[in-house]
Amino acid sequence: MSNITIRNYIKGLEMRRTNFKKSVLATSIAVVLTSSSPSLAIAAEETNADDNIEIIEVTGIRASSKASINQKRFATSQVDGITAEDIGKLPDVTIADSLQRITGVQITRSAGEGGTIAIRGLPQVGTTMNGEVFLSATTIDTSGANFGDLPAQLFSGLEVFKSAEASRSAKGISGSVDLKTRRPFDMDTGWTFNAAAEASQGSISEETDPNFNGLVSFNNDKFGVLFSAAKQQATLATDYNGYFDTSEDGGIGAANNSHTWGAGPNSGDIRHVVPQGFAAFNKQEERDRDAFQLSVQADLGEGFTLTADAFYSKQERFNNRSGFSQNNRWQSFNDYAFPSDGFTDDAPFTDDDGNEWRGVNAFDMKSYRMQSFTQVNINEEESQNYNLQLDYDNGGALTGGVRMTRAKAEASMRHAYGEGDILSIDQGTLVTGPGGLAPASYCNNGEEIVGDQGGCFAQYSQGIQDQFMLNYDARGEHPHFSGFNQMVNGGKGMRSVGDYMSDLDSYHVGAFSSEGNTDDVGEINTFSTAWNYAFDDMPFITSVDFGVRYEERKVDHDQFTYTSEFGGGCDIAQWKAVDQFYGDECVGVDGAGEMVDGEWTPYTLLAPTRLDEHTSVSYQTDFGNVTGIPGVWVIDPENFRDPRQFQKDVFGNVQRVENAGRTYDVNLNEFSYFLQANFEEGIFSGNFGVKVVETEQYVKQNLVGPSLPHSGLNPDIGDVVTERDYTDVLPSINVAAAVTDDVILRAAYAKNMMPLNLGALGGGKSVGKVFNEECGCLRVVEGSLAGSPDLDPWRSTNYSVSAEWYNGDASMMFISAFNIDIESFVGSGTVMIDEPDDDGVKRGPWPFSTPVQAEGGSIKGLELGARVAFDDFIDVPVLSNFGLDANYTYSDSTQDSDLAKDVYGSDLPFPGMSEDTYNFVLWYEQEDFSTRLAWNSVSPRLITTGGAGVGGQTLYQDTYSQLDFSATYNLNEMFSFYVYGSNILEEYQQTYLENSSQKAFQNVYEARWTLGARMTF
Repeated sequence: MSNITIRNYIKGLEMRRTNFKKSVLATSIAVVLTSSSPSLAIAAEETNADDNIEIIEVTGIRASSKASINQKRFATSQVDGITAEDIGKLPDVTIADSLQRITGVQITRSAGEGGTIAIRGLPQVGTTMNGEVFLSATTIDTSGANFGDLPAQLFSGLEVFKSAEASRSAKGISGSVDLKTRRPFDMDTGWTFNAAAEASQGSISEETDPNFNGLVSFNNDKFGVLFSAAKQQATLATDYNGYFDTSEDGGIGAANNSHTWGAGPNSGDIRHVVPQGFAAFNKQEERDRDAFQLSVQADLGEGFTLTADAFYSKQERFNNRSGFSQNNRWQSFNDYAFPSDGFTDDAPFTDDDGNEWRGVNAFDMKSYRMQSFTQVNINEEESQNYNLQLDYDNGGALTGGVRMTRAKAEASMRHAYGEGDILSIDQGTLVTGPGGLAPASYCNNGEEIVGDQGGCFAQYSQGIQDQFMLNYDARGEHPHFSGFNQMVNGGKGMRSVGDYMSDLDSYHVGAFSSEGNTDDVGEINTFSTAWNYAFDDMPFITSVDFGVRYEERKVDHDQFTYTSEFGGGCDIAQWKAVDQFYGDECVGVDGAGEMVDGEWTPYTLLAPTRLDEHTSVSYQTDFGNVTGIPGVWVIDPENFRDPRQFQKDVFGNVQRVENAGRTYDVNLNEFSYFLQANFEEGIFSGNFGVKVVETEQYVKQNLVGPSLPHSGLNPDIGDVVTERDYTDVLPSINVAAAVTDDVILRAAYAKNMMPLNLGALGGGKSVGKVFNEECGCLRVVEGSLAGSPDLDPWRSTNYSVSAEWYNGDASMMFISAFNIDIESFVGSGTVMIDEPDDDGVKRGPWPFSTPVQAEGGSIKGLELGARVAFDDFIDVPVLSNFGLDANYTYSDSTQDSDLAKDVYGSDLPFPGMSEDTYNFVLWYEQEDFSTRLAWNSVSPRLITTGGAGVGGQTLYQDTYSQLDFSATYNLNEMFSFYVYGSNILEEYQQTYLENSSQKAFQNVYEARWTLGARMTF
């Protein structure tokens, strides 16, 4: 193992807290050196720092736990931390998975890995790296923390700040996270080398992925340089089933109810949710991560230290799904899916119009559309963060420095999908006619010639030409589909539904599209100077911190679609589909239509196309835990690796057309200054101060015109610019009382501010439309007004108290309580707008979702936990090598708004919040071997509130638990071997609508195992 002496902590276990000047010094050194850089806001009060330093070699679970305990003990505010067990070895595979072990921290998962971070129930979390703002490509236009693009091996530790200090630059309503990288002056003198190689595999994907990371460092106490890098590949399987939805992790945006568009023939008096369809997909995400860190430090003499850092990360993600979908083709909700086994046992509710609603878990579905469906999202995320700082500490009363950071991040997402329809659109089925007229070249199967140029209503495939019912049953642990043994008529005579599904000749392409693509560019530039002045003999006040800071943030967000021109440019389409036809602008244009019975009749934009005409295909019979589906022919996702090129190859041309309602520019410039006093009186110590933040906001939105044909695109017809400024005065107080040598009581108060997700400021109007056979046009079904530049930022007043008992060298117990009063935030609202359909007729009004200014809300909670190293209390062979880490968080939140009520009239929690979070870690460590079992569980959390279409019912994730495992064997001081296992019990995410018995969809996560070897010398 390495002999890395990380000067993180002070010799505080033997110190009395009543000697305040030493404790302040100790805290300063802990904060400075744990963050791998001298703090600009905190400085030592005495020159002889080395007398109070305990050198802790952080190698192993116990030492890591001890270091994290000392982080908490000697912090000047309420802090929790995680320290790497060795170079390149945080306790978990990902940063987010490590953070979820901390009380008050919750994570959401994407493709099975930890994603967005929430502290004490809120995702409005600030992120810094080594004490200054960090820009990630995953959060360019959001105000949250997501570390999915960052390899954990490049970090030495993490700190979670739950109470604010005026001297800290981090934002955050409920807290902030500081990522810590290594710097050369943290390392042993001389050269240090570290390298690791890993192979990982998932239980579903069964792909073996290589990973490599390494570090080289040189330090001679006057000059140092450190370079570390990581390369990771992962193939993450996350099968999906349930409500048909095309968002990456599922949703209810396409769901409606049994009375949408009026009462149907079998709607009855009781309303219930009707999804747009039901699906079972194999879904996986390929992730390639590359990252490196370069750090250079120089002791310039006379107390000056120069530090320069560069951190680069790049991630490519290929998220793909393929499988089975049975849906309503947007033709009907009120006559599509009906309860096949009555309603759930949950209490009914009554909406504002007096209608009774019940839950449904099993449906009989009419055969509007049955298809295979393939979709991909290709993400490229790249960020660069640079830091240059000059610190001054010459042993005198004044210490501090100046710092400049530059950060730029770019993120792109490309989306594409293809549909393989099995039902005929020519005859016999519920929906006939979308295929329309085709040119003579497609009239080779005995069709009747009806056009003056030999055109016909062509046969699209030899698929099913009949009507039948399928059944979807989600009452068991996993869904079951049935009805595929029914005999139906079709292009090849009477056969079972399943037989037609297994015949490639049954399929035709229903649509190709690439829409909702995005490009994001963000920059954050800062300049700051911060200082500390220590007083030798002043009573009560021992030092003051003061400084100024300027931050410039720029974001350019573009959303666009790849369209293609048809008819020599007379028409343009986003949806190249069988139910889209040349428009009136193309009348008389050669190749756009022909005369039928004396009238010009347009061709369909997508003529009969076999599923395998432009793509490779495969027969899929694996639908994960879903049963009953015999199999479908699917387009291989690899065909869509380059959506733009695919569209060009198939349709001969491609254009990028902006979606004006989803495109915006936002600039935020902040000038802040702070003054903080650090104090000590008897057993009491702490700080109080104030930070003033002056913000200038610039928002450029697009004015939108009427929708373009065959699309959901609203063109840009002009810009509207809104500028405003506001000032926040943010006081903070942190008090600690060392009531005994081992017991510390803390209290904290602060006012916090954090900007909104920038889309809530800059987004415009978007209209959702679908083809309707009744009018032969695209009809409005919903829409959104995505942003308003007049919305205020998040603001809160935070209170917290805690008690900490340090009852061993590597053991402690704690309890804390907190209250966050939310003064302003953004909620979700709905307005009704009578938007015209494509034929100019207004058939609304229709619900448009919009962000609204919300005022009032609170989060109250309790955190308690214990870290125990058994050898602190017993001296028994084997048992003394054990330890545990257990904690629990309770969070209760309410939104004081009439818009934030559930269907029973109770206050809703804030989105993303779970009421209960549990962690239990059991570890064992001896000289050459260590192992660890870590369990995490969260109670149901609110994902999103539903609109009028689902009766205002709310989507929740059900209770989710996960067990992880790790073990390390140290062959000698140079070589070690290890194994990691994440989600080893193969848990899955179940969602439900309002009540747990009304299931919505599942994301099924795989177990992943990693074998690795590490060398250090």
